[in-house]
Amino acid sequence: MSLSPAVCTPFAVSPSELLNPVLTAQGFEAAPLFARDERWFARHDDWTFASAFQPLYALSGTQAMVGAEALVRVRDRAGSLLPPLMLFAAETSTRRTVYLDRLLRCLHVANFLPAAHRRDGLLFLNVNAQHLVNVSEHHGQFFAAVLDSLAIEPGQVCLEIVEDAVSDPERLLLAVQRYRQLGFAIALDDFGQGASNLERVWLLEPDYVKLDKALMQRALMHPDLRDKLGQLVDILHSYDAQVVAEGIESERQWQIARETGCDFAQGYYLGRPEERLPW
Repeated sequence: MSLSPAVCTPFAVSPSELLNPVLTAQGFEAAPLFARDERWFARHDDWTFASAFQPLYALSGTQAMVGAEALVRVRDRAGSLLPPLMLFAAETSTRRTVYLDRLLRCLHVANFLPAAHRRDGLLFLNVNAQHLVNVSEHHGQFFAAVLDSLAIEPGQVCLEIVEDAVSDPERLLLAVQRYRQLGFAIALDDFGQGASNLERVWLLEPDYVKLDKALMQRALMHPDLRDKLGQLVDILHSYDAQVVAEGIESERQWQIARETGCDFAQGYYLGRPEERLPW
């Protein structure tokens, strides 16, 4: 079914009233955020976007849920689901890429707003690599202003960066430093995939390192690699980073994540992405 704007459900703080003016000022759709069934959606060109949230759980103590990663669900004009990667792959305009990244972050924080005001959990948000490349300065200024308008503290948001997606380490460092100065937490995503290396961890000093799911798959299939995974986790801890095991799809992987010293875990075994906040 194709989504279209509907009568907005009343909110104590209306994200549409606060965010649509700043998004409209970017020069694309007028009022791109709209509400339906107590959820927020966004539109851009022929696409409609919705948020989904996948929980993260602590691996020690009460093993409570500590936050969630926001993911985007994309539908075309006919209502068919599309792979999210198609969004930025189809964009060739620097200005449109920056706008799209901002629009999606605004959408996710609008849906996160009730939990944010209860101070429940940390919201993990992906930062598109092209956004880091295309915004030459003032990283985070737009988004910090968005959070301020919604009375959300930057410390309630962790920005996930794929560290090997940006070939210019100096530009990456500049962006991370600016985000951190504004109060955001920083995570390195998909660590262990591609050209991931510990030098970037030393350089960027992330608060969280999210291990790529391939590491957990290899540790499951090859028991002799589990000691090495534990050693890697120990090294990341020595850099004062907390470690998130991604792609946990079975009880045994969950046990391996605990045995190797990971701090948090995320994956289908613990919770699939849901349309509404899982807490």
